[in-house]
Amino acid sequence: MSTLLSKEFMRRLDGISLLLRKPVAGHLRGQHRSRKTGVGMVFSDYRPYSSGDDVRNLDWATYMRLDRLVLRMFEEEADTPIYILIDNSASMGRDDSGKFEMAKKFAAVLAYVGLLNHDRVSLISFSDGMVKEMPGRRGKNQMWRAMHFLESLKNEGETHLGNTFRKYFGAGRTRGLVFIISDFLFEQPIEESFRPIVQYGHEVFATHVIDEEEEDPNIDGHVVLVDSETREALSAHVTEGTLAAYRSEFDKHRENTEAFFNRSGWGYVSLRTNDDFENSVLTSLKKEGIFR
Repeated sequence: MSTLLSKEFMRRLDGISLLLRKPVAGHLRGQHRSRKTGVGMVFSDYRPYSSGDDVRNLDWATYMRLDRLVLRMFEEEADTPIYILIDNSASMGRDDSGKFEMAKKFAAVLAYVGLLNHDRVSLISFSDGMVKEMPGRRGKNQMWRAMHFLESLKNEGETHLGNTFRKYFGAGRTRGLVFIISDFLFEQPIEESFRPIVQYGHEVFATHVIDEEEEDPNIDGHVVLVDSETREALSAHVTEGTLAAYRSEFDKHRENTEAFFNRSGWGYVSLRTNDDFENSVLTSLKKEGIFR
């Protein structure tokens, strides 16, 4: 079915579902809880009985025990949109290897699990604004479409998350779960980039893709460094002291990125291109409470 995920790995994903950390407003059917309360599938809480309430939801056991009329409240199982955003800017590397390949594989995992559980899944690639979109689809029979979309993506342009959020989510999208897969290498301050999405009330989960060569480069002497997005060149003489300072700045960037998502109450994981992809994905997402 796909060059991104092996049949064996997809079998490991069967039976897994995506979880939200908080309920969102929803409709239709699906695997997530909405804030609507009433007769439903999942018990939520009790509240005092008021005149006019549906007496079928009275908890008679509590009445017999405490001589108080209380109503059992339920949360509906609701369809929650899943938006998967993939950074396809030039800094993500070549089309068929490294960070970009890992990003596409990670997006394929999320799409597979979402579609398998009948969630509405949208795929969006971005660099300087929205580049390409697979509109919301539901059901396992749409998996071929999602894989074709991901396999067809190419690298291009500079990264501008703020533009993407304004263009895509500014169109009144239903509140849901937003996955962002990126190297987060862009000039704009991360707080400024994410400001447009804060007001929309989505739950956000970030996947930080890191290339081990960028984290710990093996270079020395005179080199010419070329910005993969702007194509600007810089001539430099690299020493061990230069590399130590670079590694320190790179670590600080990763730590600041993670700290931002933690402060915002959003999820965050980092994946390195030299990781065992399948085991790293399953372990990290289960640990973060995204998979069950």
